[in-house]
Amino acid sequence: MRTDHIQTKSKQSGQAMIISVVFFLIIGLIVVVGISETVVRDLKNVQNIVKSRESYAIGEALHEDVVYRFKQSMQVGTEESLTLNGYTASSTISDIVGGKRVITSADRSGYIKRVMSDLFSGAGSSFNYGVQTGEGGLILENSSSVSGNVYSNGPVLGNGNISSNATSPTLVGTATVGSNALRLVPRGNYLYIVNESTLQAVSIANPSAPTVVSTITNPNGGSNPLQKDIAIANDTLFITASNHNNVLAFSLTDPANPAYVSSVAVTGAPRAIVGYGTYVYVSVFSDSAIKVLDVANPASMSVVATVSTNSAPIALAIQGSYLYVASQGGASSKIEIFNLANPALPVLVGAATVTANPLSLAVFGNYAYVGSQGGSKIEIINVTNPVSPSVVGGTASNSSINPQALFSSGSYLYAAVSYGSTNQFQIWNVTNPTAPSLANTININSGVPYALVGGSGGYIYLMMTNSNLTSPLRIYQVTGSGGNQILGDVVSAGPTGSVTLINASSSIYARTISDSLAGGNAYFKNISNTTVLGTSYPNSAEQATSSLPISDEVIAQWETDAEAGGVITTPCPYRITETVTLGPIKINCDLEISNGAEVDLGGIVWVNGNISLTNSSKIEVSPSISGKTPALIADKLTNHSTAGKIEISNSTQFNGYGTNSYVMLVSMNNSAENGGGEVAINVGNSISGKVLVYAPHGEIAIKNSAVLKEATAWRLRLQNSATVIYETGLANLLFTSGPSGGYQIQSWAEVE
Repeated sequence: MRTDHIQTKSKQSGQAMIISVVFFLIIGLIVVVGISETVVRDLKNVQNIVKSRESYAIGEALHEDVVYRFKQSMQVGTEESLTLNGYTASSTISDIVGGKRVITSADRSGYIKRVMSDLFSGAGSSFNYGVQTGEGGLILENSSSVSGNVYSNGPVLGNGNISSNATSPTLVGTATVGSNALRLVPRGNYLYIVNESTLQAVSIANPSAPTVVSTITNPNGGSNPLQKDIAIANDTLFITASNHNNVLAFSLTDPANPAYVSSVAVTGAPRAIVGYGTYVYVSVFSDSAIKVLDVANPASMSVVATVSTNSAPIALAIQGSYLYVASQGGASSKIEIFNLANPALPVLVGAATVTANPLSLAVFGNYAYVGSQGGSKIEIINVTNPVSPSVVGGTASNSSINPQALFSSGSYLYAAVSYGSTNQFQIWNVTNPTAPSLANTININSGVPYALVGGSGGYIYLMMTNSNLTSPLRIYQVTGSGGNQILGDVVSAGPTGSVTLINASSSIYARTISDSLAGGNAYFKNISNTTVLGTSYPNSAEQATSSLPISDEVIAQWETDAEAGGVITTPCPYRITETVTLGPIKINCDLEISNGAEVDLGGIVWVNGNISLTNSSKIEVSPSISGKTPALIADKLTNHSTAGKIEISNSTQFNGYGTNSYVMLVSMNNSAENGGGEVAINVGNSISGKVLVYAPHGEIAIKNSAVLKEATAWRLRLQNSATVIYETGLANLLFTSGPSGGYQIQSWAEVE
């Protein structure tokens, strides 16, 4: 009995223990689950917050980039996007009255954030260029001109003959620099000169007084490193040192003081050198080869390829995506052309035999020029088709001539020639490449001319070395005159873009350039009878056509705003001959302002008809809207072909009020766009002041002695002595000269 009792008690104790363990286990699980749910919920909340913040950060990153580009006057499309860590943000850009609206949306796993900013032009209006036209283009007649940049979706056509002193350039500055100088290269306000043992930086900020600002000794050390050539690529200066068989790199972070960075071995007596993006090409004379250097990181540049040449390469040039090589090989001397589609590995595509032992090489447009020592002449090679270049002409042989250096500006070829005991600076007319003619000879008895290089602004730099081993530097300048002047850059956009008979102070961009002068660079596919004072870029891509700055929708909104201020229906026509304040208002018939009347514009005025401004009338911005640019709009809704025109004559004057304030005249006549002969805005007879004219579908004719601040039209015609002098904001960094300005932020906020 006792034993059974003990066993029963023991079993009961065990069961109680199991129940207790299970009980506490259940309680523990409940507590853990409860805590886990809280942790998971908090973790999800944290993840949601992170996603939300990531969404906002991605959106803000793109939004700030787009706004920054507007403020810095950089190109911005109508839509922009950014992808980061697999997530995307997108911005849409739309026109608003007087500016732009940027809305950016970012989506991070369903967490959407939106940011909106309004930006307004720093000049108080949305005009971008001194002159901008649609497909009708810009026509300059008589002595008319533009002071500012021109952007046209059509042709830019001038008249008359353009003359220059290209055949007798003006000597503007001289200096004696270094000793035994061999080559030079200009960049910005500095000229870099290499002689046998040093590198010199010469300030040319004042071309009439060039000044040596620094001299750097060759880091190779020793005597006579025999530095042969100099080039710039990737913001770095490169020098070939023939006796040391290497190439040296110098940083131009401080352009007045080039700093040595590194060197790379290039055996075989390196000589000529040219840059192309992040690559440098070096002629290796003894090895009959071209060495390709990758200089993306100048501190660790390296030889990445060796390309064989016909014989010993002596001179190099780059035009477009082709490398031109002149090699000395006696009777088998050649000019070879290499395709740089893969810049790390040039491919030979064409070659032509030239007179024995070339010394110098220049390329411009469809022609290459080779100065020969053996033949004592300059040969001209047609390179229109790089696969099959051919010699088409040249100068007569002269046993005493050695063409040491060449520079071409299009119609003229400049040659630095050692000529027996007399050294010369020769100018050749190469308009007819099959029969070049000597246009001028300038004797330079102060030394053998080893370097001749063209720079921006029409400057030509000539370097010599004399018997005393000093090196005189001469700076010449070619300037243009005559024709229709545009003081700024000229762009004729699209596949049919053309610039003809234009004297531009800066660069020209067009598919075809003819009978013109570019004071800066030229970007083209076809060029003829044109002098380029900067650098030529053949086979350049056409510039994209650009929409006119104010859309029809914005103008329609302006009209709505004007009508909201009231409507005038009588008398018709509505005549003003005294001092009044007008606007915002809609006038439902023609408007005539004459006889010395003074009109203060207090807002937008929409005329549902024609506008006539005559007889010394004065149009001013009211002090009540100081700093604004109100529009005076002619838009006959029922007749855009023969109505909605503006006529301005007889000493009409326009005044703004406050900073960046103008009167804007807008015509919606569309006759010109549709092939008609009506003029949308006719401006003449000594008008002046703060006035902008805008006809997005019509022609603006500006004549006599009219002076305007900006003109935009489908077609613009300037006649007699009419002038456009640009003062409004510029919102495109393509231009290198002319007044400019960007956008200002009006608002910035997160939106739903």
